[in-house]
Amino acid sequence: MSSSLHIHIGGAGVKIGDMLWKLYEKEYNETTQKTYIYEEVDGNHYPQALFFDTDDRIIHEVQKNTSIKFKNKSFLHAKEDASTHCRGWYIVGDTILLEALDYIRKKIETMDRLEEIVITNSISGGTGSGFLCRLVYEITEYVKRKVKIHGFMIFPSSEMCNSTVEIYNTIDASQALIEYFHSITIFDNQSMYNVIDHQLGLDFVDYQHLNNVVSQIISSYTGLRRFNNSDNSKFLSNLCPYPYMHFLIPQYGQMTLINDYTRKELKQEQFIKFLSKVEQKLYQCPKSPNYIATALLFRQKQLNSFYGKFDLILKNFDHYFGQSPNIFQCQSSNYQVLPELAQMKQTGTFFSNDASIVSRFKLLTRKFDILYRKRAFVHWYVGQGQEANMLMEQRESFGDLIADYEDFKVAENLPIESQNDDEF
Repeated sequence: MSSSLHIHIGGAGVKIGDMLWKLYEKEYNETTQKTYIYEEVDGNHYPQALFFDTDDRIIHEVQKNTSIKFKNKSFLHAKEDASTHCRGWYIVGDTILLEALDYIRKKIETMDRLEEIVITNSISGGTGSGFLCRLVYEITEYVKRKVKIHGFMIFPSSEMCNSTVEIYNTIDASQALIEYFHSITIFDNQSMYNVIDHQLGLDFVDYQHLNNVVSQIISSYTGLRRFNNSDNSKFLSNLCPYPYMHFLIPQYGQMTLINDYTRKELKQEQFIKFLSKVEQKLYQCPKSPNYIATALLFRQKQLNSFYGKFDLILKNFDHYFGQSPNIFQCQSSNYQVLPELAQMKQTGTFFSNDASIVSRFKLLTRKFDILYRKRAFVHWYVGQGQEANMLMEQRESFGDLIADYEDFKVAENLPIESQNDDEF
């Protein structure tokens, strides 16, 4: 049987993993392919998951949840936070690297056939950036690129700032993100706040609501295998026709509060229209999308009569290749971990490989250039294992990715974005 290994890295990645496995646990009895994410031993089921962080605080919080039977060697941490990419790669990350790789090898040995690795992290942090890149490099060498690696990552927001050096950390990880991952589904906190507020109208949105959205999307994706026994490897592969242009933007809905007695199930056409609105994007992007490829992933218990067919709304999407979105269904109930959220009859995720993301990437590089021109915070990187020219080499790698998007848009006779940020 094929299996999936989940690796949760850094504070944000570990928190997402905690929420995700609580959700998986609720779904366990309904799943048909339990060994896809669990190891079944003597009537017990153990998550095929690893949690790595250079700080111990959040790891200890997750370990307090005794309702999920994690094995002893599912958690590994160092003793101090890695605030920068180079500390996560070289200094603090070095203290747990060999042990982490040993955990991974032993976990893979318990599986019949490892098919994919699912990684959650925030690329803004030192651990989620530096230790992630070091670990993925070593994993790729070990599995000889035979296993697909899919990332679900929090990227910097255009306005909200979580770290002084989050731009450096993001750009510093660019080569690994481009070369070693088969797909990366990206989120940013600001967009998630906006979408959750729009759908729920909460007075206060905390990190648990954000982690819930990411977890629901990952669960629906892996649910194609766990509930339907479908080959979910094709799902993300179809969205990434070009090797390096594999950055996907998700849209998720519908969310409703448990005490919202006025809630109504949307009709099929209304639901698709709601889900595909650009305002529902969980990563900020320009208002005019340029779709390379898209896919619609329904989730509901009953077989959707619309499943496998095309809707006029979807047909009218302007794709580079002229095709309509692929449509999939995760045939299961919609479970909720947060008690204030209602269990909806139908939810969905709209994935888009959108070439307009190049505008956000340009914004990241412009912020990087402003900082680096003044050599702001560069001393935090140089002297801690990283050479002076490494930041600029990574900046060039990210620039090459932007050029790939630009060349593609020129080939398709599409307009190239201007250098202002008014569209955000």
